[in-house]
Amino acid sequence: MTAEAAEKLKKVQKYSASLRNLFRFLFVLGALALVVETGLVVSGAERFDTSVRIGNTEYSGDSIPGTIRAIAFIGFVLASGILLKLNLHLVKLFGLYADGKIFSAENVDQIRKIGITMLFFPALWVLSLFVPMFVPGEGLNKTITTGGWQPFSALIVGTIVIVVSWIMDVGRELREEQDLVV
Repeated sequence: MTAEAAEKLKKVQKYSASLRNLFRFLFVLGALALVVETGLVVSGAERFDTSVRIGNTEYSGDSIPGTIRAIAFIGFVLASGILLKLNLHLVKLFGLYADGKIFSAENVDQIRKIGITMLFFPALWVLSLFVPMFVPGEGLNKTITTGGWQPFSALIVGTIVIVVSWIMDVGRELREEQDLVV
């Protein structure tokens, strides 16, 4: 490795270590927020009384059914879990980069897992669309038509990340094969 390449690798490792630490901090912060919110809901201090949005449907006021409150809380926990999982994969990926592993099978695996995790968001959104069909409509205020692009953008980004991981894996295999030939 040339001195210039070694310097570039050192810079990548330095920035990657910083990003790994940032995502570790965000992971801990997110986990604490989830624990606090769960504690508030279990204790009855937080009841989702004012307004609850599930999918494209908003429920508001005192007439929000308990079922809707429970479903909203479960949705919150699931969405938080997806974010924590995404964050964990970023911690692992930047940890690999910080260790100087730039084009390894482990990197490809983490990138693929990031893409797959992104696909959980639209899946959760689709599930939320069925809630109004099975839960009484008391407290139903309005159907929201804005913001529908978010699940589709997560679907597109997740798919692109999975394709990028596949291309990176093929490139890694070609590089390994070339290294064996030389």
